[in-house]
Amino acid sequence: MSTVRLGLAQTMTHFGDDEERNLENAVALIEHAARQDIDLLAFAENYPGPFTESNRYEVDAVMAESARTHGVAVAYGTSRPAPGRDGSFHITTVIVDSQGVERGAYHRTHPEGPYIYRDGKQWNFDYVAAEAFPVVDMGWGKLAVSICSEVHLPEVSRILALKGAEIILYPSGLLIDELGYTENWRTLVRARAIENHAYTATLVNLMDPAVGAQFNRSGVELAPPRNSITTGIGGIYGPERVLAESGEPGLLTADLDLDRIRYLRAASEELIVPAPYRTIPGHMTWRRPELYGELTRPRTR
Repeated sequence: MSTVRLGLAQTMTHFGDDEERNLENAVALIEHAARQDIDLLAFAENYPGPFTESNRYEVDAVMAESARTHGVAVAYGTSRPAPGRDGSFHITTVIVDSQGVERGAYHRTHPEGPYIYRDGKQWNFDYVAAEAFPVVDMGWGKLAVSICSEVHLPEVSRILALKGAEIILYPSGLLIDELGYTENWRTLVRARAIENHAYTATLVNLMDPAVGAQFNRSGVELAPPRNSITTGIGGIYGPERVLAESGEPGLLTADLDLDRIRYLRAASEELIVPAPYRTIPGHMTWRRPELYGELTRPRTR
């Protein structure tokens, strides 16, 4: 198929004693996605969990079975043990196809740990950054993931695009809107689509406003949230236009024409008015890697 219906599952996230409810909700959302003819359903960072070292529960088998039962490919978030490091974990997005077969998994690579995942009420484990950028062949197209604030690092997305990724997901953690990042976040996700001739999408865990309130050290009164939960940042973007945006809970969807991505990558720019495209095609072929040594120069702190 050349057209893929992408769905983003913007849903209430539970923590602590209620955390395993996320798994029940995820299964229900996969069923809803099937009713909407969604081909690929994406969840937020680490959803449906586990979020902590102490409260571990099985998600992989359940999510794979649900994907197979309902015929929906799923990209879901979890934490997986880091090999050889007891009590340490990767932040991971797992990709299973519509037959329930795991096609691949992306472990977050940036920043190096430690980061924000230790000794919190939401996350609590030793985070380990990985060192690989997998691109997953789904049969109908190539899919990749870059997690949360990695969207600020264009190198990650460019590597994925150069490896053939046609859809790049940016599952995010929490409180993006409450922190005041939404406008920039969506701009960056859209920029990644334009500069890499790819479809990109982002979403975040929604939660009870009390979770966000604990971080409001300034005491500034915040606007009341919609639907008694924090605000989402959902967005789906193509290299030529915005396909869908919403901060509301539910399934945000868009149809992605992969043939269009392949055309834009293969075509050469011509001065035709009106142009048959809304972005400059073929610009990935302009790259001059011999000039880019500064990108790999060892950093200075």
